[in-house]
Amino acid sequence: MLTPKQLRDIVETMQPILDELNGWITRDIVRRVMARLGRGEALELTNTDIWQAQVYADIGGHMEALQRQLVAFTRATEQEVAAIFREAGLTSYKVDAMVLQSGSVDVPPLPQSRRVLQVLADTYRRTNSDLYNFTRTTAMESQKRLIKALDEAHLKVMSGAQSYTAAVKDAVEALAQGQARVAYPTGHTDTLETAVLRAVRTGTAQASGNMSLELMAEHDWDIVLTSAHIGARYGDGGENPGNHYWWQGRFFSRTGRTPGLPLFVESTGYGTGEGLCGWNCRHSFGPGDGKHNPWKHFDSDENKRAYDLSQQQRKMEAAIRRSKHKLLTYREAIDNCQDPATRQQLQSVYDAEALKLQKQNQAYGEFCDDNDLKRLNDRLAVAQWNRSQAAKATAAAKRAKP
Repeated sequence: MLTPKQLRDIVETMQPILDELNGWITRDIVRRVMARLGRGEALELTNTDIWQAQVYADIGGHMEALQRQLVAFTRATEQEVAAIFREAGLTSYKVDAMVLQSGSVDVPPLPQSRRVLQVLADTYRRTNSDLYNFTRTTAMESQKRLIKALDEAHLKVMSGAQSYTAAVKDAVEALAQGQARVAYPTGHTDTLETAVLRAVRTGTAQASGNMSLELMAEHDWDIVLTSAHIGARYGDGGENPGNHYWWQGRFFSRTGRTPGLPLFVESTGYGTGEGLCGWNCRHSFGPGDGKHNPWKHFDSDENKRAYDLSQQQRKMEAAIRRSKHKLLTYREAIDNCQDPATRQQLQSVYDAEALKLQKQNQAYGEFCDDNDLKRLNDRLAVAQWNRSQAAKATAAAKRAKP
């Protein structure tokens, strides 16, 4: 069994890799947009056929560069995922073995438990396969963003709907707004960060859970204990798998043979997206003895308040990261813009965004202080946002103040 904190922190080492890839994709697109648009409309926006040829030539170049980045990304991520799964597997098996051994069950070391190791390996392979699929769809989504930005800017200028300067400004803004996205077969999309972190966290939790179930089945152990933490999601408040607060920190029966205990899978929804070890779930489980329960019971109102505050905190942290990504993107556009009027427009937007970031940071600090929450600076970090970038943003915020 893994603790909620272990599951929460399990993918922290991946965050810099994800930020670096996401930022690189956006900045690369912006560089190419500015290469096409940044030298002035008379030079680049005169002939539709030439324009389209240039667009598709750029798409090919962009895809090649992006694919190289994605190859490097998946290799790095594969190493991270492997390390995460190894650590999770060893920790989970050790904790579960201690419970079984206290019940006079002879549990062999993990390397000697072939079936349990196979469960861990299978879950790891499925998770890593998801990561490769994510990077492929990210390449396609990135290509679409580049086409859309270039074509929209071209059409706006050629139709007379906008000036060249305004069209370029809108194109850069559209690219700065978005992160790299993953497209699922259902049509749903997520940011690359959300998709990968969810896949690894969920895969790790499921690996730990599947190992626990296999270990209990091997030794015919029936009683299951779920973990608990403050701020568990409460869904619609009913007694169902979507209400993690309801089933956390309780004993269950794996097979139904222990009187008085509800069935494990049916009660917790294990194996489904909304239930135990599902989407971003921080709960885990393992063998229990039906008597000793180390997990604290949290008051319903206390838990609800903690969950709502955590959701608000995450929302504010995500907004700050998005603002930093936008500023990095605008900085890239400004540095690559050769048209003075457009550069001035972009600088004006950059200054306003810098002031917005300053206010966001202030609001975040006040929110944490007011609600006695720890400021999670690691969740505010963005790759390539260093002291130099922060200093430029601070100076820009001063310029933007009324």
